[in-house]
Amino acid sequence: MNQTLLVNRSDFRDSRLVDMPDCNLADEHIRVDIGPFALTANNITYMVTGDMIGYWKFFDPEAYGIDAAGMGRMPVWSYGNVTESKCKDVLVGTRIYGFFPIAKSIDIKPIKLSPLGFQDGADHRLPLHPIYNNYTLTENDPSFAPALDDIQPVLRPLFTTSFLIDDFFDDNDFFGAEQIVLLSASSKTALGTAFCLKNRNTVKVVGLTSNGNMEFTTSTGFYDIVESYDNIQNLDPSKKTALIDMAGNGEINAKLYEHFGENLVYNCMVGKSHWQGAPPPKAKKGAPPIMFFAPDQAKKRVADWGGAGFAKNLAASWFPFCDSAQTWLTISKQEGETALLKCYNDFLDGKANPSQGCLFTL
Repeated sequence: MNQTLLVNRSDFRDSRLVDMPDCNLADEHIRVDIGPFALTANNITYMVTGDMIGYWKFFDPEAYGIDAAGMGRMPVWSYGNVTESKCKDVLVGTRIYGFFPIAKSIDIKPIKLSPLGFQDGADHRLPLHPIYNNYTLTENDPSFAPALDDIQPVLRPLFTTSFLIDDFFDDNDFFGAEQIVLLSASSKTALGTAFCLKNRNTVKVVGLTSNGNMEFTTSTGFYDIVESYDNIQNLDPSKKTALIDMAGNGEINAKLYEHFGENLVYNCMVGKSHWQGAPPPKAKKGAPPIMFFAPDQAKKRVADWGGAGFAKNLAASWFPFCDSAQTWLTISKQEGETALLKCYNDFLDGKANPSQGCLFTL
């Protein structure tokens, strides 16, 4: 019996695991056991922007024969093991990595196979962004080093976004900013971005976080300055400033617009970890908020550098970041519904421990 997590698309606290009957595997498909998968604040952003960007569509219950009106399946990044195959090019025992629902297993139709992986050819996924339809054959990808096995699902998708944000800002001469302020600075995507920005040594890197996460965020060494949301007034308003916002809290945004005024030269909206916060304000002074979509920057850079060049440039930052994570990140491995839903609700409540990465299997 398969199981999957369903979430009410209009009330994220309404979530439950449901049983799904096993069915015969279709021709040209593979059956994949899912896990371990990572749960991070980024998964909350997938839900908040699920309709706008399309994340709900990837594992739409209806497309998989699940009768669950108004419910969706939150995507996660995970390993998968092929347990059954009717695709001659993907053997039982193959290990893959990619975008999955929270479930025990899923059937995938591999298409566009290469030595490094394949895409899912499910009809409902073909129109969606290909970066989320790719599955990597971990055995053939040198970036999946055994020593990083637990870190990969937690940090790899987040750091890829971090790398692309940093590259986007560099590509645009930092929009003239003298300092960049990262909101939700303890989040792993913010930490990765700060790591990249700090290594450039071009602009001052400032972190904004909650009082409870001040000590941890400062200890990473990725920020020149760390302040709490209560002390925005301590930031220098005379400097040209860009925001990179992982929080999506309109109230905090409003305070920053008031504080920096015309010196707020760019507001890069990335995440929505403060998922119940008000939307960002309409800017009377300063640059308006602009949503950042990492796949667009990835597409640009693959065109500029080629696929191999993109992988090489990403790896040049990825491996040092992983080395740094050994000092500030611990990985927790858990199984079952109770542990999963507790962690899920902790992320909804903003109570997740920033120094911990969470891996799960059902």
